[in-house]
Amino acid sequence: RIQTAPSKATTADRSINRARSSGQREERSERAKMAIARSFRSVTAVMVVVAFVVIGFPVDGVLAQAPGGSSGACFDTLARQIEAKQNLRYFSSALRESSFLPSLRGPGPYVVFAPSDEAFESIRGDDADVLNMELSKLISYHIAGAAAYDRLMEVQKGDSFEVSTLCSSCDDVRVSTLQSGQILVNGDARVEDTLDTCNGLLVVVDAILSPGSGSPAPAPPAQVECSSADPTCCDLPPPEFTCMQQKIWGKCDESWMILGNGNGGDCRDTCGRGGGGG
Repeated sequence: RIQTAPSKATTADRSINRARSSGQREERSERAKMAIARSFRSVTAVMVVVAFVVIGFPVDGVLAQAPGGSSGACFDTLARQIEAKQNLRYFSSALRESSFLPSLRGPGPYVVFAPSDEAFESIRGDDADVLNMELSKLISYHIAGAAAYDRLMEVQKGDSFEVSTLCSSCDDVRVSTLQSGQILVNGDARVEDTLDTCNGLLVVVDAILSPGSGSPAPAPPAQVECSSADPTCCDLPPPEFTCMQQKIWGKCDESWMILGNGNGGDCRDTCGRGGGGG
């Protein structure tokens, strides 16, 4: 049998089919690569979201940490709670104006004594301690550090103690807990609410704390007794103990008792050094 060679048209068709098949395979390969890339991007995005939720959000360049300096981060910060509360609008604004708000988004723990809006609205014209004070100093007196947080987290009924604040030149804040459970700050500010956040403790109070109000009231001056025979012969109290104690202990003739502070001596009447003879 005589076999004829394939026609040129048949050979060309086969070449075209092979090229077409190769192009289809390459196209399917590119589509598969694109699908894998899209899937990888989706998985990566989900992982990033999960990491932000579990680990925490970096805010203002600082990752807020849980109280006690633990490595766990947090989102429910003091700053967030203060900004969210409708009765702390004035205090939130004051924190923002004094540049303390970013700190309350960062690592803690802090204790924030936050005056309510009613406390700000009740300020009178004669509240000179509050009205004449630099805002940053006033606000820093309402923020305490880790030692205060630890102490307040262990507070019991009947406790009374002082905590230092970020205002280094101010008196300490005095905290007292009554047997009824009511907590007072500096003697007269009543605690309305407390909230433990991931970077500290928020304490809402019904009055603005004055930096000078943490000091105890000065002791009344010692009563000066004078001789009935010589009104100029008086018992000026010595630096320590009473005049009668000094006389019993034989201190009347001590030079420091006779000289006093240059005022004629201490305990003149009790020690019999007055002109009328005591």
